[in-house]
Amino acid sequence: MSRVRRIVSLVPSFTEIVYFLGLGGRLAGVTEHCDYPGEARTRAKVGTFGRPLPARILSLKPDLVLADAVLHRPWVTELRNAGLEVLARSLASVEDVFGVMDRIVQLCGVEDTGRERINSLREKVEQLRRAASRKRPRVFCLMRTDPVITPGPGSFQYDALEIAGARLMVFQTQEPYVEVSPEQIVAFDPEVVVFCGVEKGERKPPRCQGCVAAIPICQRTLDDLTGGEWEQTTAFRERRVYPIPCHTICRPGPRLIDGMERLHRIFSNL
Repeated sequence: MSRVRRIVSLVPSFTEIVYFLGLGGRLAGVTEHCDYPGEARTRAKVGTFGRPLPARILSLKPDLVLADAVLHRPWVTELRNAGLEVLARSLASVEDVFGVMDRIVQLCGVEDTGRERINSLREKVEQLRRAASRKRPRVFCLMRTDPVITPGPGSFQYDALEIAGARLMVFQTQEPYVEVSPEQIVAFDPEVVVFCGVEKGERKPPRCQGCVAAIPICQRTLDDLTGGEWEQTTAFRERRVYPIPCHTICRPGPRLIDGMERLHRIFSNL
């Protein structure tokens, strides 16, 4: 029998994975940013995603802590020194998401039921790979403005967009996120632009704790992007600019696969 009975998750997407795998009952603590599914909000809080509180984590006596290997590096060291088992990963591809899922079900002793759920998502990804058209539309994904940031080849978002059927900008770097100029975007001339945001008139998501942006990207509409050189692009001229909720592409958990299917439908309808 697995000795992992109590889990603390410091990463919102890992929290979603725990619930997806049917292990929500073992979740003892989460961060203030772990907001999905709704039940996660009822768990004990151990700080924020960007600043977890080791004393609170230790007080919950977890058998396993789930953390981001880069963001949480100082805390991972501290928790391991205190004798806790920590699964720390930073995800750079869709396959990495499945790797975390595989490791969690192994540690929790639910390999039979857990792998069945994981395989259901793997099959969706394989279907997307097979369905992606050879004539892929040029797609630009906007994650941030001022400066303009887009996913780079070292990110799971870049991988997810390609699997969904996008042809992305080519970069001479493996950085996960890349700053680009308006001139680069115009030269690439995307046929589709997707950005983290909402439709005009749609209810805006609440501001995340600690967010200091004047207008968070997740609350932006197309009107907030108008003006500037990139309106010369095919995507803007032909009105193929689509706001998508952040969880569609920016949380490497189960809903990422749903987001990839949604994006594939957008790309396929050109």
